[in-house]
Amino acid sequence: MDNREKRDFEAGLAADVDAWLKGEPTRRTFITKLGQMTGMLAVSGPLLASSSQWALAQAAVELADASSPLGKAQAAALKASTEGPVDGSAFKAVAAAKKFKGVTLNMTYESGLQALDPRNFSGPLWEQLTGIKSNVVELSHPDQYSKPVAEHIAGSGAYDILDIEPAWTPSLADGGVIAPLDEFIGKYLNKADLDDYHPLFKALPTYKGKIWGFFDDGDMFALYYRKDIFEDPKMRAAYQGKFNKALEPPKTWEDYAQVAQFITDQMAPNVYGAGHFRKAGSPGNQYDFLQQFRANNGQFFDDSMNAQLASPAGMKTFENMLAANKASIPGNNELDAVSLWAAFLQGKVAMIYSWPPTGRMCANYSQSAKAINFIPQSSIAGKVGYALVPGNPEMATGYNKALAADSTNAEAAYLFMQWAVSPSVSLARTMLPYSLRDPYRLSHYKSELYRSLWPDAPTYLINLCNSANVGLLDMVMPGWQDYALSVDRMCSSVWAGTDPKTALETAAAEWDQTTERLGKDSQKAFFAEYKKLPGSSADHTVEAMGMGVKL
Repeated sequence: MDNREKRDFEAGLAADVDAWLKGEPTRRTFITKLGQMTGMLAVSGPLLASSSQWALAQAAVELADASSPLGKAQAAALKASTEGPVDGSAFKAVAAAKKFKGVTLNMTYESGLQALDPRNFSGPLWEQLTGIKSNVVELSHPDQYSKPVAEHIAGSGAYDILDIEPAWTPSLADGGVIAPLDEFIGKYLNKADLDDYHPLFKALPTYKGKIWGFFDDGDMFALYYRKDIFEDPKMRAAYQGKFNKALEPPKTWEDYAQVAQFITDQMAPNVYGAGHFRKAGSPGNQYDFLQQFRANNGQFFDDSMNAQLASPAGMKTFENMLAANKASIPGNNELDAVSLWAAFLQGKVAMIYSWPPTGRMCANYSQSAKAINFIPQSSIAGKVGYALVPGNPEMATGYNKALAADSTNAEAAYLFMQWAVSPSVSLARTMLPYSLRDPYRLSHYKSELYRSLWPDAPTYLINLCNSANVGLLDMVMPGWQDYALSVDRMCSSVWAGTDPKTALETAAAEWDQTTERLGKDSQKAFFAEYKKLPGSSADHTVEAMGMGVKL
């Protein structure tokens, strides 16, 4: 296929997935299209086994030095799993799982660093504790949605545990791809574990009154800035003299662009004020745009489910973003997340906002793992401050662990999930230097072991908790992938010179088409449920609802 044919084909496949979730197409139609995409002519055995990367978990557990904070956290996880407390979720899961010795669990993970946790630590440790093996199925992020759907349609039973975006839960639940956990939770879980989740994350696996997974990755954006620059007396005096206000981490997007431009004017080409991952699909402009859009009081849809992107809030958001681009490092619009990290770590940029691994990388903690050799050593360790993203930060993607509805090992799969997200085990997993799993439990933020990983780690964890208090969620509803892709294309076109008003109107029309395709009344009901979640809008955050957590 040429690029145009591939684009049109994939658009048709996406429409088939959406239609199937509404019960419209035949299984044959969907599988035929998926077979064309993956180069298969027939379905035999697990539908996608030939196009997935399967890896048997290692037999030995990779453990840190016993005297290190991570080593102590791993020891505590092992103790909770084998000695108790006996009413703890880790202990109960291990005790119940031993009867499934010899079973192999197939679990999906995003390709790359995400998969190193179940390969090197949690998978082998679970096998050591219970005799249950694990196969790690590495998938690209889009395939983490489409391939479980395809396997379910094929009836292959290929997967047991799925790593999914919380935004996908309604589609996969209604499509019968994932199963509710309430019965198993009632039988095995220590209910106090649910209260240990930060309130922003606690409700994410809940849909139609049932629990469809365990939240497992606190992907909160935060602002990371160079303290040495912001505290430099000459810089502070110059900023005060020019703007009659203190140089400090910005609290509004207007201040963000102003501060970035000031630093660029003062320090370029050695240091630029800001940098952003603006490259299309890497990982996507939608997170940047939607967090600023809502901070500018933007609304996704009106009461009739008509898109509201083409609005004063949309125009203001582009005004803010274009001003930030102008103040940024050259090549800003072609940066992806990794190249932005590299620029910040090498001291080329004064402030960025990104996912929590940023803090670990800045302190050179992540680079202690060989798997992080694609990231340079930090030249700014000890010089980085943490602050809230102006307005409201995005909780960009995140992960739930979900039970595949067609699993033939459902109880064993559930018990692994309960164990992996239990307080002690999940703490050790979020402390792995090579993992991209980020803190999400109150006990993570408060952990003295995590706080001892580097000198400023306590401030880092407190800032992540504070960010979650005012954080915003991606849309948790069908069509999220298409809505997000429209925003990514819209932003990329503006960076290339398209008039913002025209781009906003085009994206709004695409949103309306997506809504019509999925059913306007149906989408309206989904959106109404989404709006009930803490973090669905700037005036409906955890803090605004009176549930903020103060550490």
